[in-house]
Amino acid sequence: MATLRPLLLLLPLLLPLARGSGAEEAAVLCAGSACYTLHRDESAWKSAQERCRRDGGNLAAVGSAREAERLRELLATARWAGPAWLGLALPRGHCVRPHEPLRGFSWVAGGEPGNFSEWAAEPAVTCVSSRCVALRPPGPHGAGGWTDRPCRSPLPAFLCKFSFQGMCGPLPLAGRARVTYSTPFGVRSAHLAAAPFGTLAEVQCDGGGDGGRGSPFAVCKGPLAGGGFAWHPPGPLCPVTCGHRNGGCQQLCVEAAGESPRCACHPGYALAADMASCVPEDSCHPSPCQGSCRTLPSGFECGCEPGFALAPDGRACLDVDECESGPCQHRCHNTPGGFQCHCQPGYRPAGPAGRQCHDVDECAQPHACPQLCINIPGSFRCACRPGFQRQPGGDSCLDVDECLRDPCPGSCRNFPGDYECLCPPGSRRDEDGHGCRPGEVIPSSIPQTSSSIPQSSGSIPQNSSIIPQSSGIIPQTSDIPRSSGIPRTTRVPWTTSTPRTPGMPTAGSGGGSDEHSADGPRLLLYYIVGSLVAILLLLAFALALVACRRRAARREKPAAKSAADNYCWVPEQPESRGERR
Repeated sequence: MATLRPLLLLLPLLLPLARGSGAEEAAVLCAGSACYTLHRDESAWKSAQERCRRDGGNLAAVGSAREAERLRELLATARWAGPAWLGLALPRGHCVRPHEPLRGFSWVAGGEPGNFSEWAAEPAVTCVSSRCVALRPPGPHGAGGWTDRPCRSPLPAFLCKFSFQGMCGPLPLAGRARVTYSTPFGVRSAHLAAAPFGTLAEVQCDGGGDGGRGSPFAVCKGPLAGGGFAWHPPGPLCPVTCGHRNGGCQQLCVEAAGESPRCACHPGYALAADMASCVPEDSCHPSPCQGSCRTLPSGFECGCEPGFALAPDGRACLDVDECESGPCQHRCHNTPGGFQCHCQPGYRPAGPAGRQCHDVDECAQPHACPQLCINIPGSFRCACRPGFQRQPGGDSCLDVDECLRDPCPGSCRNFPGDYECLCPPGSRRDEDGHGCRPGEVIPSSIPQTSSSIPQSSGSIPQNSSIIPQSSGIIPQTSDIPRSSGIPRTTRVPWTTSTPRTPGMPTAGSGGGSDEHSADGPRLLLYYIVGSLVAILLLLAFALALVACRRRAARREKPAAKSAADNYCWVPEQPESRGERR
């Protein structure tokens, strides 16, 4: 009776909950240390999260394949075929990261993101809008999984998760009865394989019994001194006699005078937390298993978490190396209980769980290369445009000075990426600007003499139209010294087929073609300067001649002022002309 006194004090507080005041009928599944609920209420993601938080939980998080299987079992039990909100979201301003298992999303309950994911389709890549995830159950449209959508769009259902320190098993009953469980998170259900700590069970025994303990209620309490959680009162409830179904006991039913029937166990066994079944003594306390321990009538059974396998001794758990099956396209890194896929440099993870690798187009990024970028699988290569070359030891492009190769017969002008020829007088530039060709012959007004340029059999073309000349300005004589390095006004192109005349150089004489091409600009400058000097000298000579004539005219004027001469231009002059006729 002393053990029931705290419970009796607690019952007035729990009675309103047991009577269904504010309780909600929803599909619920409890296992391990958490309960999951399915609420058929159309709402946006934020409203659904507020509902779950108000009851003491959050929108459901899925951290393992076992937890995902529990949610699928809940949807199947509730016969729900539509989508339902999960607690996975991408806040506004955060970017989707395709190389991560959760793709940059995070669980609203917090904690480590983990490596588990179950995407039915890749989420939309965005950095500016908030996206939330819903669970789509398997069906005709596919295997089901996670899908993302705008957080403000309503869905007809959502899933909540509530975590607890422990669970109680089914309430033991000695006779036939109906049990209604009222959970701490406000959900009433008549079907619970496990009840979380703080759950109130309302029992209605067949025949109107009161449960055999003076109260039709039981509460899941704990943790107990030896660990675990149990119902109080322990049950079995609705007892009759040990002669009816053994009083609801698994092994022994004991009746004492003035007391209700109670259960007991054979030697070597202990009464379980439900106070009705028996388990081998200390079979799982302390647990002999590295993983989970499950009590059996004949002993115990050990289990392991996903990613581990039971060792040959039946107690330890060994890590399963998933990388041996080659699940990743590039590299696989085994981790305790799982694995991670990694891509080689220049690739990014893609596909379910990031197992595939797609090439990264580095050339799509701005300023990847100074000029040209060539994307190759897993990398990229920088190149330069024509007329440039790579800087040794770097990616910069330097201009190539094509004029250093003497590509022009005359002067050459280099500019970034190209060059052009400055053709000597008497020739014109090609269309691409990279060569010279003889210009059209224009008849010269300067008579050619045999002393200027020796004429041969006609195989040497003449072109005297470089600088317009007149016979009264620039006399050409045979006294002008000639050499193979000085260009001439007639610009005679020498060939190997031209016969050599005395005093005239050939293509093989002098310094050679390369030396001539290198000295071309300098010799052209000498020619221009020499021509200007000659013109200045001629002008000076002409001015001097004019000055001398004026001076001579001044000296002759006094002699023209005699009396006889003055009469020469008087009107008598026409008369003298007439007499001559």
